[in-house]
Amino acid sequence: MILSNQYIKFNSRQIDLLKFVLAVLVVGVHTLSSVDFIGRPILRLGVPIFFIISSYLFFLKQESCASAQKRKQGLIKYVKRILKLYLFWFVVLFPITVYYNKWHINPSLDTMVIIVQNFFFNQTFLGSWYLMALILGIALVWALGEIRINDVWIVIIGILLYLLCCMSTNYNSLVAKVPLLNQTLKSYEMVFSMPHNSFPAGILFIAMGKILAQHSFHVPNKFLFIAAFVLFVLLYCEFFWVKSFGEIFSDDCYLMLPPLCLCLFMLIGQNEKYKFEFNTKPLRAYSTIIYCSHISIAFCLYGMLRNYVEYNTTAYQIMSFLITLALSSVLAFLILKLEKRRHFCLLNYSH
Repeated sequence: MILSNQYIKFNSRQIDLLKFVLAVLVVGVHTLSSVDFIGRPILRLGVPIFFIISSYLFFLKQESCASAQKRKQGLIKYVKRILKLYLFWFVVLFPITVYYNKWHINPSLDTMVIIVQNFFFNQTFLGSWYLMALILGIALVWALGEIRINDVWIVIIGILLYLLCCMSTNYNSLVAKVPLLNQTLKSYEMVFSMPHNSFPAGILFIAMGKILAQHSFHVPNKFLFIAAFVLFVLLYCEFFWVKSFGEIFSDDCYLMLPPLCLCLFMLIGQNEKYKFEFNTKPLRAYSTIIYCSHISIAFCLYGMLRNYVEYNTTAYQIMSFLITLALSSVLAFLILKLEKRRHFCLLNYSH
């Protein structure tokens, strides 16, 4: 097993620190906005590894359940926890969400249908798609496991869905030239919206986390280091190749991301010699609060910064990144301070 229950209990500081670093990468994705930015492929590591970590920790707990009923209760408890997190930020950020999505312009039944569709298969508040993708993805992979579907088939399903996400992002211009593929993608988007901002983007990574939690094996560090280096090179080759297509709709999904993220997580997971003496538990909350709030903060900043700095310039992007990260971190600090008071106990749901 890559990480054991004992590791999680006594060495979880590495994971806490990793999650905070991933949250910073995600902030970079949404503020260092140019798809031509040379660091974009590295920034895109954030969300996939978040999926792997969440899945790994969930299925590791599932392994300690003595019965199918206990496993089901564990799933329900997990879904409730993420839903509380989702609903907290949905309420807090609702005014910004309404303004950003222009729901106030046409408050009709059609708008309500769009909100419901976005709640489950896209996003309501900015960045919320990950939370619902995590709920749906964990539940789907869990259900497939409970009915004894082999992990190989779950991975194959994940690969197919991830290819769908690649079709809707980096490879959209190529897909547009193939009528059958283009029609398949359009049909999907009519029902479920964009696949790269929904559960299809997470199934493969969730399957990886499940396999790592439930199977015992060890891959030599030397092999993982070499594999990670080669995959980094291939990721950047893909990055420059994709840029040659011309205009890119979105750069969420690269073909090299899944194997690279797997290698990096395994490297971190199976090496316990790096110790951190400080308390990293608050970083867990910081990473969640930063993730949930930062895009809305960046959106509000846009309205102010554009009056002083030309939009989409390097100066604007750096300022947006630094200020967004600082404000979301301050927000996390205030929440962690206030939640200890009796009248602010609901703030616990923020993370």
